[in-house]
Amino acid sequence: MLAWLVGLRIPPTVWNSYFKFCVERNPWDKVLSHYHMHAYRLGGALSLEQYFARAKFPINYPHYTDPSGSRIIIDRVVRYENLIDELSEIFVRLNLPFEGDLGIRKKGHFRIDRTPYQFVFSPKQRQIVERVFAREIQLHGYRFQQVLTAEPTAQL
Repeated sequence: MLAWLVGLRIPPTVWNSYFKFCVERNPWDKVLSHYHMHAYRLGGALSLEQYFARAKFPINYPHYTDPSGSRIIIDRVVRYENLIDELSEIFVRLNLPFEGDLGIRKKGHFRIDRTPYQFVFSPKQRQIVERVFAREIQLHGYRFQQVLTAEPTAQL
């Protein structure tokens, strides 16, 4: 459910008493992961080009922003890239035990090929992600990270 809708359905004192957080991911990495999940579910019968043509991307910002999508209305957006460190901080704040590991990787088995997104997307696909995720890129300062090596290594 969208956070702003939850805020409308509960008293402000309750809304303000909860610590509200979510996890967000670099849009290019998120799209590549999303593609691998769908390709896996289709038995590998989905090319990256077909995935982009479907244009069904995992856009999450409406879940944690105001109705206009321009203002974050939850207390914290955890970056997936820093998941364990940031969750550790949150668990300390909430006085909850956390051993530094979630113990599960819900979707990790979908993606066997670990080639970094920088080596996977064509310039056109990169631009599509930039356009589709412009709001998330703007809200969180994401950018297409350049990789120092010239060639990807197998099974990173």
